Amino acid sequence: MIYLFFILTAVFSILTYSIRRRSVSHILVFLYVILMIGLGINLWPQAGLQLNEYFFSDRLGLIFYFILILVSLFSAIHYVKFVEDRNVKITDVALHNAGTIFFTGAMVGVLFTSHFGVLWAFMEATTLGASILIYHDRNQDALEATWKYLYVCSIGIAIAFAGVLFLGFAAQQVGHVDFTFSAIKREANQLNTVWLKACFLLVVTGFSVKMGLVPLFNVDIDAKDASPSQVGASLSSVLMNSGFIAIYRFYEAFSGTSLLPWMNKLLMIVGLLSLFFAAVYILRVKNVKRMFAYSSMEHASLVMIAFSCGGLGYFAAILHLVMHSLVKSSLFFQVSQMHRIFDSKLDEKIGSYLRVNPLGGLVMLLGFLSIIAMPPSGMLISELYMFQALVAKNYWWIALIVLLLVLIIIYGLAIKMLGIIFLKKSTASINMHGASPYESIMQLVLIVIVFYIGLFRPPFIVDTILLAIKTLPS
Repeated sequence: MIYLFFILTAVFSILTYSIRRRSVSHILVFLYVILMIGLGINLWPQAGLQLNEYFFSDRLGLIFYFILILVSLFSAIHYVKFVEDRNVKITDVALHNAGTIFFTGAMVGVLFTSHFGVLWAFMEATTLGASILIYHDRNQDALEATWKYLYVCSIGIAIAFAGVLFLGFAAQQVGHVDFTFSAIKREANQLNTVWLKACFLLVVTGFSVKMGLVPLFNVDIDAKDASPSQVGASLSSVLMNSGFIAIYRFYEAFSGTSLLPWMNKLLMIVGLLSLFFAAVYILRVKNVKRMFAYSSMEHASLVMIAFSCGGLGYFAAILHLVMHSLVKSSLFFQVSQMHRIFDSKLDEKIGSYLRVNPLGGLVMLLGFLSIIAMPPSGMLISELYMFQALVAKNYWWIALIVLLLVLIIIYGLAIKMLGIIFLKKSTASINMHGASPYESIMQLVLIVIVFYIGLFRPPFIVDTILLAIKTLPS
């Protein structure tokens, strides 16, 4: 089934690019989402099982896969309105939709492959797919962001490939050539730790470009700003999840070795540095899309910090990624509507949004409360778990640093978001034809899911995450 899915991905992508009718192009994307749902139904009963030589039905992959389906569906719906509003040329629509299918299929490969080499290949494919989407508007900013993304991501993927090569050198020294996750994990204690350290360092450095972390985070910010908002939603949610799972695969494979404390320290350093840069930049930024991009960097940082603590931190990191994907997608979707109404992405030209567009303003308000972890947001739960994990490790001073940086970020977000939502600004020009209630209702659905998780902590979600991380050391 998985091979058939990738064959159909290629077929759908080619057809979508070849057929130059807007309605047919959009329909093909929706049919592809239905195909994804079918694959999910097929894989769920096989959770935890190996499908073939290169793929498996992994529980963590399934968690992120169903988020990918949801975000892809909502993104496709929003793009229909985007095309209608801007009267986008059919050639651009066809290329964008074909790129969307290719990009999504590549992320599916990242989530379900059980082979390090194939993982790297699919991650490289996400770069090509994302570049097509970033260049959508065909202007100077989009061109510059696309070339930056291609160039820096290619460097990052090349660095990660060097890490894969080092893992290969280590495996060859003991006469082991099987590059599957399970085989490497089984033999990891026999592998040279120097090669493994070099591998993990290069992998974290290279794939940081997908999560928006230090050191290769700048290109991710530019890409989210220059691309359509629905593309920014994907880059801030499902692609971030793909970047995390790529790092997670190496971490899990090496977690049974003496490298575990060293890997945790590395992830902690990456998380703290990224959180510091997010705090610095979010105070200065005036562009709403860039503000949300730096907010995504903040939450990716918190995920790394939580994950580096082990134990409860593993659970907190994955739960946080799940809820961040939903909230940040809804906020980026809403930015598209806000841009149509105010014809600007600058916070100084957007005001009284709750009065101008009540449903859209409610999305912004609830989304803002969610990303700063205010009750009843489920993100409060995951962040409390993170601090609990830090305290359990006696990382009191790190917890204080994280708390200080998070408070700085909350302050930076609050002065901008509250001004956008409530404050009337004389520079704002308003076009109410840009308002779209049905779009805002879909965004509210995503945020309500996050509130539901925070209030009730449904056993189904909790148990699935616990099963996904049970192979990690306690």
